[in-house]
Amino acid sequence: MSRALIVAALLAIAAPAAAQGRFFTAVEDLPLAPGLEEQGPGFWFEDANGRIVGAVASGPAEPDQVRRFYLDTLPQLGWSFSPDAGVEGELVFLRGRERLALAVSTSNGGAQMETRLFVHPTPSRGD
Repeated sequence: MSRALIVAALLAIAAPAAAQGRFFTAVEDLPLAPGLEEQGPGFWFEDANGRIVGAVASGPAEPDQVRRFYLDTLPQLGWSFSPDAGVEGELVFLRGRERLALAVSTSNGGAQMETRLFVHPTPSRGD
């Protein structure tokens, strides 16, 4: 087998694994679904009531495939799906003091996902 063919085979095997290891920059441990790219730096706000982090991703992925990716993947990262916690069409996951809301929609023949992570502050002794 030629060296070029071996390199091509290794790259073909490694590409899906690398794609699966991509995460949002604004939301540290939230993976990017295959076919999505993060759009911009996102936003972050924190005060005494907690922290809110948001980001947007879009790409040629099918919206149903994006939803399925998060329904299958996030429980492996400690998130529990909460089917009745969001507005219609929104996926909501809970983990400890965190609430993650994912709104997946059709955009430009693909998918767009808006994500919002809400982190409640650690209770103090006075709470």
